[in-house]
Amino acid sequence: MQVEKAARESEAEAIRKILGQDSSRKKKEDKIKKRQEDMAQERAANAMLPSDSVRWVMGPSGSIVTFPDTIGLPTIFDSKPCSYPPPREKCAGPYCTNPYKYRDSQSKLPLCSLQCYKAVHEKMPSLSAC
Repeated sequence: MQVEKAARESEAEAIRKILGQDSSRKKKEDKIKKRQEDMAQERAANAMLPSDSVRWVMGPSGSIVTFPDTIGLPTIFDSKPCSYPPPREKCAGPYCTNPYKYRDSQSKLPLCSLQCYKAVHEKMPSLSAC
């Protein structure tokens, strides 16, 4: 008797579990469909905005304010690509395109190696003391 009762209970639990999973799947699918519909409505609303409107978008990466070109904002608000750090200076050696590692103590020229140092000093007239 107890074995049969336990078997029936386990079957009932299995059925409830299966039905519960099905209902949670349906809930997830409904949420996804609702999100997609909301996104489509937002896109449609954004497409209907007049071209001279100011747009404010708050996202996970920060807030973005977009102004139309007809407002004529000063150039201070123009976005510029960030170039930090500045590119390394190139070696002053003849036909050398390497970035510099050293500076000549006398001429302050950027150099990358001893060979470039020697090549630059061969070209330079020697400074003679009076």
